Amino acid sequence: MNLSQIRPLRWLICAAVAALACSVAACTAPGGTKAGGASEPVMLHIATVNSDPRLIPQISYLEKRVNQLSGGNVRVDMTPFVGYDAPDAEQQVVHGVAAGAFDLGIVGTRIFDTLGVRSFQALTAPMLIDSFPLQQAVIGSGIPRQMTTGLDRLRVTGLAVLADGLREPIAVGRPLLSPRDWSGITFATFKSDYQEQAIRVLGARVSDLFGGPLDAALRSGKVQAFEKNLLIYQLRQMQTTAPYVTANLNLWPQTLAVIANPARLARLTPQQRGWLQQAAGDTAARSTGMFTTQASQHLVEILCASGARFANASPADIAGMRTAFAPVYASLEQDPQTRTFIAQIQQLKQRTPPGPALVIPSGCTGPAPAAPLSAPSPISSSTAHAGGAATVLAGSWAVSYTRAAFLAAGAASGEDNPSNYGHQTLKFRQGRWWLTAPPGTHSDQSGTYAVSGDKITFYVHFHAYPGSDNGGWGPYTWSVYRDTLTFKKAGWSGGDQGPTVLVVKPWLKIAS
Repeated sequence: MNLSQIRPLRWLICAAVAALACSVAACTAPGGTKAGGASEPVMLHIATVNSDPRLIPQISYLEKRVNQLSGGNVRVDMTPFVGYDAPDAEQQVVHGVAAGAFDLGIVGTRIFDTLGVRSFQALTAPMLIDSFPLQQAVIGSGIPRQMTTGLDRLRVTGLAVLADGLREPIAVGRPLLSPRDWSGITFATFKSDYQEQAIRVLGARVSDLFGGPLDAALRSGKVQAFEKNLLIYQLRQMQTTAPYVTANLNLWPQTLAVIANPARLARLTPQQRGWLQQAAGDTAARSTGMFTTQASQHLVEILCASGARFANASPADIAGMRTAFAPVYASLEQDPQTRTFIAQIQQLKQRTPPGPALVIPSGCTGPAPAAPLSAPSPISSSTAHAGGAATVLAGSWAVSYTRAAFLAAGAASGEDNPSNYGHQTLKFRQGRWWLTAPPGTHSDQSGTYAVSGDKITFYVHFHAYPGSDNGGWGPYTWSVYRDTLTFKKAGWSGGDQGPTVLVVKPWLKIAS
């Protein structure tokens, strides 16, 4: 998307004139008002189909980066769960941004072909971008910026194309290794013309369910397989229903587009637009480091221990898949622009080493266990030697509070959504934790934790884990007295390092 990295010069020019004693009225301050005063702070609302900001760490980074660059003058706040898991939810985001219902939106680039914009199709051509290093090379090239020009017809402005996880086929009954394994099954993929075509040429029926409706369809047997990245697969604990993952078959990446309402952009001052554009560009660069083979390998190990089973397609199977997708490429390349983008990506692919393959841990192939297993806990050695902490925390805890109480506890603006206030439950068992949000908000979390004395850090199983760059939530201080569990922030800002939900009120024990 069209990301200008050139900071507007108006303030710099005016500052130079000021040094020559120009009149105050002739100068513009950093925010766009007269010298001596800042522009009015603005809040930009970014829409997403996700109900939980931790599913999309790119948004969290965008929020933080805009705030840093503008000194708080521009803030971004997430509007979650747009479309409520409807198959066209992402299309609703695009229409909402175009209509001015939302200032910004973040959607998968795959959906634009359903709206008549073909320029992004090369990003999700089947098995073209099939490694994290290649995705990084593509995002860092000029290709995404060229693709965004087609968004004008939708009455939205492209700000960035972001990296995301690679999508792998995941199945209920057996791993999908060769084209014959797809024949006759119903496979869920997001609504996208060419992704659906890619599924059909393999002999499968297409479902466009996702979220809660997909979970129900998998349990009922109406859908037998789907495509997901390992982040979402693990966070949603989908291995309990669909345990079979093809580890070395990356269908396509889930690249994301950050879009904006042009009229809302026009109402910003030049410097505010500059801050937003720079933050979007910085987020695109940062996103390629959020999704790596190292992070995926960690997820593989956790998933294997909790019941998932991984398999590798043979070289012949991989070749067979590429051959099966030939009709899709023939159709895609009828569009001259898409043909050019595919050729450019193939050139990048030839000179970009794919990096290490995922390693399947011992014992994580073959039939899935009859019952899901508990993931191992990466708790610290201090916790292991202080078993009393795990014993004291074990059980279920609950708390209820209002939005007003939540905000009064120091919640950041990005946390102000219905999933973070109301009735919450927190469960600890065998080194793991589960946080259940208010009913209907679809924002449940889970992970592992580490305790060191009166400090506790929570690790969410998608990007944050011990040793990762992102770290965990916290640390918090914790204490238990007469079945009451209290958390306090341990010298950090809750909006930066962890959720405020834990510290609003003491938690009462409801079950051992």
